[in-house]
Amino acid sequence: MTADRETVRALRSLFEDDVTVLPDRVFDAVLGELPVTRQERPWLGRPVRLTPLRSLIVVAVAVIAFAFGFSLYGGFGSSGGFGPPAGSPSPSLSSPSASAAARHSPTPKPGTATAPAGWPTPVVLTPATPLPSPAGSALPADLIGRQYVTDPIHTDGIQAEVMTLRAANDPHCMAMFGGRSTCFTILWTPNFPNHVSDPAVRGPARIVNGKLVLGWALVPNDPNCEGQSATYSISADGWTLDGVNVPDCLDPGYVRF
Repeated sequence: MTADRETVRALRSLFEDDVTVLPDRVFDAVLGELPVTRQERPWLGRPVRLTPLRSLIVVAVAVIAFAFGFSLYGGFGSSGGFGPPAGSPSPSLSSPSASAAARHSPTPKPGTATAPAGWPTPVVLTPATPLPSPAGSALPADLIGRQYVTDPIHTDGIQAEVMTLRAANDPHCMAMFGGRSTCFTILWTPNFPNHVSDPAVRGPARIVNGKLVLGWALVPNDPNCEGQSATYSISADGWTLDGVNVPDCLDPGYVRF
């Protein structure tokens, strides 16, 4: 088929009726791809003559297909094929490390956060009258400084009630017993943002018949529990304290924090 002037005019007339005017470079590209010497192609063994009407239809279909691809892929790329226009910015991808950091920034486990610098520390309570020397023996060295949480744990956001076993010379023990006994405190940890000056619970911590006895000597916010004590069996590894004889308002047990 010869791409003569009559065919070109017919094609342009065909597409001028459409809403969208086909760009000249697309039209020229299609014409450049059409065969210009042969008018017959074998089809199942029979030659088919391309009459002017058939030639017009073939060119029209080819132009439409080419125009559809052109509009779908956004034109010719810098190398002559379909693709984004030259100079188009490549899609920006977020940094894998940044997205991973966003995924792995969990809220601190209750009781493990720290208060801001300069935040007041829990107050030391001095009883109005001296506390009597408690029964039993002082805590062994391997229990001093250990921290436990209630079982089940008591929390308030990032805060948790933490029970700490303290040495006789600890400021909290000194305020209550003047160095005569080991003691314990139950305090909100950290004391931020709530319970800033909450006195919570404190009292003697002693070993009686191989078990831990905690006496709730000072409970300013719940005076009904003051003067009561609870006995706990200590696991071999010291990780759990199971209540043996525990009044209703005291904690039934603790686990190592």
